[in-house]
Amino acid sequence: MGMKCVHASEVVYVIPVLMALVAAFAVVILFMPGAIRMLRDAGKFGIDVHKPEKPEIPKGGGFIVLFAIVFGILLVIGITTFQDHAEVREGLLAALVSILMAGIIGLLDDTFNFKTRTKIALPLVASIPMVAVSVGNPTMSIPFIGTINFGPYYALIIVPLMMTFIVDSTNMYGGMNGLEAGLSSINSAAILLYLILAPFVDGHMMTTAQTDAGVVAGALLGASIAFLIFNRFPAKILPGDVGRLPIGAAMASALILGNMDRLAIIMYVPFMLNFLLYIIYRLYIKRKGIEYAKFASPREDGTLKVIGPFTIYWILPHFFKTMTERRNVLFLLVLQAIIAFGAVVVLLVGYPFGVGII
Repeated sequence: MGMKCVHASEVVYVIPVLMALVAAFAVVILFMPGAIRMLRDAGKFGIDVHKPEKPEIPKGGGFIVLFAIVFGILLVIGITTFQDHAEVREGLLAALVSILMAGIIGLLDDTFNFKTRTKIALPLVASIPMVAVSVGNPTMSIPFIGTINFGPYYALIIVPLMMTFIVDSTNMYGGMNGLEAGLSSINSAAILLYLILAPFVDGHMMTTAQTDAGVVAGALLGASIAFLIFNRFPAKILPGDVGRLPIGAAMASALILGNMDRLAIIMYVPFMLNFLLYIIYRLYIKRKGIEYAKFASPREDGTLKVIGPFTIYWILPHFFKTMTERRNVLFLLVLQAIIAFGAVVVLLVGYPFGVGII
């Protein structure tokens, strides 16, 4: 398959993405050490449950990640407005508000510890800004079915469901050092790779919506990589829901803005599997009459003991008794990288055959 020519000005569309990425990275690197000290002095700790000694780690550092993503996006909006004298795109503003709302919901959850049903339903509120401005393309190409135009039902039904699922599944698929930040880094990097390479495959300029998606994904990538430096094993800081929910909202916003429905479906297969395993687990403990356990239990040698393969990050510890937290996270990140970047390759290579791009 030969690559089609793309105008040199395509590079201009990448500059805002790089600006958002670098700005978000810098915010986390500069302010996270102070946030760690502040949380420690305020007595805001969480127990690092997957270590035998159960150390207390400052918790809630995700608010710096939230600020970093917002700052990266606002920087691009500011330069677009004051330097280029262009109107701010409503899709980018909607994404910004949704991310902020997800952060507020996460902060409230960290403070009041909502019940599970409330945790699942509340992220639906964060989708309201995206629905209000009807973000996204209502035409979707579904494998084995064809192209369908959902009209107004796309914004009213698909957008809120997609955002709610991604936010909830991101929140559920975490709890180990470096897992959330690592998964976010991989997924946002895959989105950016897809957006950058797509014009070279289909021969079209990057659209405004794709540029906006790239800005959001770039800010998320910069913040996630920087946070991973502090959150990787052994973690110096835990994100809390104030960090996990905005990460999910930013990811959903980027995928919706860029009309990357096929990429989203493939990329979130492990997250869907994790959700289904959670439902099976709930049914299992109800039938057995046993108590719900949210985390694995560490043995004295650091290996993990689990009730069964009831979440995707319990599968390896269930079948391999020598699995440690660090090794488990590494395997999960490699798996996600294979799926996410594999999806990019499949969708781009398959474009001539009617797969990918839109």
